[in-house]
Amino acid sequence: MEVMNMGGVSADQLRLIIDKIERLEEEKVQLGEHIKDVYSEAKAEGFDVKTIRTVVRMRKMKPEEMNEQEEMLEIYLSALGMRRSEQQEAS
Repeated sequence: MEVMNMGGVSADQLRLIIDKIERLEEEKVQLGEHIKDVYSEAKAEGFDVKTIRTVVRMRKMKPEEMNEQEEMLEIYLSALGMRRSEQQEAS
């Protein structure tokens, strides 16, 4: 490998970095396909994939973030008259 230095940039080092990024991008695509397969398996077993996605997203949250999101959801649902207790009272 010829070391070329143009404007303070090593061509070999740059090439290695780009190669590494390209390999990681390919791995990311493969992981995405594996994740999609697992969601398909879950659906085939009768699980609701939309709910599973929500649970996965929520498990990534810090407890205070989850509490804040739940409180905001409750406020919005209440403002729209969509809380379960409000719907039962209206029936």
